Amino acid sequence: MAERIGFEDDVFSGIMEGRVRISDEIADALSAELGASRQFWSERYNQFIADKARVSSSVDTPSLSTWGKSFPVQALRELGWLPKGSRDERLSEDILRFFGCDSISSWNDRYSAGIGQVAFRTSFAFEADEMATLAWLRVGEVQCEKLPLEKFSARDFKKHLPELKKLCVYKRPDAFFPKLQHACAKYGVGLVSTKAPKGCRASGATWTNTKGNPVILLSFRHLSEDHFWFTFFHEAAHVILHGTDHISVDGGDPSPLGGSQFEDEADTFAQNTLIPVDLRDEMLNAIPTRSNARRIARKAGVTPGIIVGQLQKAGVLQPHQFNDLKRRYRWDGNTTLPILSQPRK
Repeated sequence: MAERIGFEDDVFSGIMEGRVRISDEIADALSAELGASRQFWSERYNQFIADKARVSSSVDTPSLSTWGKSFPVQALRELGWLPKGSRDERLSEDILRFFGCDSISSWNDRYSAGIGQVAFRTSFAFEADEMATLAWLRVGEVQCEKLPLEKFSARDFKKHLPELKKLCVYKRPDAFFPKLQHACAKYGVGLVSTKAPKGCRASGATWTNTKGNPVILLSFRHLSEDHFWFTFFHEAAHVILHGTDHISVDGGDPSPLGGSQFEDEADTFAQNTLIPVDLRDEMLNAIPTRSNARRIARKAGVTPGIIVGQLQKAGVLQPHQFNDLKRRYRWDGNTTLPILSQPRK
């Protein structure tokens, strides 16, 4: 059905699940394929939203004065995501505004599916972690709303994705990230970044927004180039291969895709994009020296630090070896992008 209508599979799934709004364009496509008018399909969606709100409002919810306490308030304030000083009902109102909701019921309705569902199915060590992760995802949502995105094409994105690794030659995140973001937007993919609050162990996430565009959110979690670029291509693989909402976290991946064939496929895709298969064999079999890391990097079109990261991941190098070849980053006021960390003298 998706193919006949002309939608990407993940967009069509989003329509069926109610995550993607039935816009005039989508209503026209459904009308042409299935019959009935544009107004008919638009009204079906509006009725669906109204019914969900009605059902949600009938469910017992915590009071406004206590609801906000379930969030890691201090961590969100440290990042400037919440105003300082509010308590009780005022705190809950601030949090609702942060999430773009006007009531606890509307918040429950909005975050009971999509990225909210993935966040809550993720099992963490502390109670606040789910809410910290959801707040991180919300910042990514807001950032993506500001991006001018073309219509998503999985085929075009996959075709041009290997070209994007050449941007790793830029040292500073403020130099390469806007270029990477612009390139993704051309193929309909929203790429955004923000620091993860304390309690959120996510390094990357993907989901489909209400307009049918995939979103990739990155956290620069380990503040090193090798981890950033591997995570980007890992999340990009989920977009083009699986089209499913997904969160990557440290210490394993307990999301619906975690520990599955999908995760292995995304890892393999990221590895082969950074270092082609034939060159990867040469990298793994060569004597692990700095000069060999630089030589393989030149052949692969990436930086030596990325090669070191792959060798460490493969167990050829220990985690402490050759780290001087990696570019490191650090946070410095701006919570959207880190800055280049100068090497110690």
